[in-house]
Amino acid sequence: MSAPVRDHSPRDDGITQTRQRLQEDLARVRESLRSLVNPPDHRIQGPVMYAVEHTGRLLRPTLVLLSSYFLESERSGSTHQRVIEGAAVVETLHIATLYHDDLIDEAQVRRGRPSVNAKFGDAIALLAGDYLLARCMQTAASLGASRMTAMAETLVDMCVGQMLESSQLYDPLRTEQDYFTAISGKTARLLRTAATMGALQSGTSGDAQQALESFGHNLGMAFQIWDDILDICSRETGKQPAKDIINGVYTLPVIYAVEDDRDRLLAALRDQPLSTERCQEVISVVRESGAISRAADVAQRHIVDALSAIESHPGTARHAPFTRQCLRDLVDTFASQHPALRDLRDTPSTTDALPSPTRQRTRHVTGP
Repeated sequence: MSAPVRDHSPRDDGITQTRQRLQEDLARVRESLRSLVNPPDHRIQGPVMYAVEHTGRLLRPTLVLLSSYFLESERSGSTHQRVIEGAAVVETLHIATLYHDDLIDEAQVRRGRPSVNAKFGDAIALLAGDYLLARCMQTAASLGASRMTAMAETLVDMCVGQMLESSQLYDPLRTEQDYFTAISGKTARLLRTAATMGALQSGTSGDAQQALESFGHNLGMAFQIWDDILDICSRETGKQPAKDIINGVYTLPVIYAVEDDRDRLLAALRDQPLSTERCQEVISVVRESGAISRAADVAQRHIVDALSAIESHPGTARHAPFTRQCLRDLVDTFASQHPALRDLRDTPSTTDALPSPTRQRTRHVTGP
């Protein structure tokens, strides 16, 4: 007897084509990125190109590309070079901020490799980050005034968010709203810009651009919360475990744990610098308190809101099923690393995932 024929729907073909197109476009982004940042003198090529040659999953360029796919009247299969260059500009800004972040944190490791400051020294790392910022703005200007303005405003908001976070280092009374305000600037703002960069190229309507802004903002909030969970829980991120706690950055899981076991955690966190034993005590309390699951639940609500933004708008809904699967692929990167995140792989349709009263209690979202 012959094997049964498996149904093969046009939707399956569309998802496969979108995935293939995305990988091809990301290869173009990597090529554009190398060209964009290539320094004028070979003697400084090492520190400038160091992170460019190991760019990871290219989350932000992926959002630029997906947003341009959302807005196509047909799945053309061909992405304009200016969209590719816009994606490279966004990634350049991201890399520059990583150089500066590692300097601020005195980080020695980034993605399992020595950080640029550890390898080349603090002064070179600072100047390399500044060089990347300058090239980012220079190239954004060549793409048009709207891109230049978007990138400049994004950098302002990122700096404000980072400064707000830095102003509360070692503050065990940092609030949930303090945290949301900071990550809305330092992380979500760039993903919001990435999600609208493709829209700028297409000249889309204002309401469609707002839908993409909401998509990028909520996705950025979710990814930062997941990253903060993994900082505490995972040894597979290529970073020093519990780096944020050691550096006095008390993220959402810690904030929730302080709410649940205030006396014990306040005593531990105020004993600075943290000994190895004290740090392990803090991690244990966070894990035992249920704060990890509570934070993951907030992240999942942001994902539902992100998907709702694109699935409910007629200008972007046409291709939402295809790009939704690409988004799930990104989620899998995080979800495989800790049990609290694994349910996120099966995020339900927004029509079936209205927030419960308990979830709404933890959902304080800053404006996009």
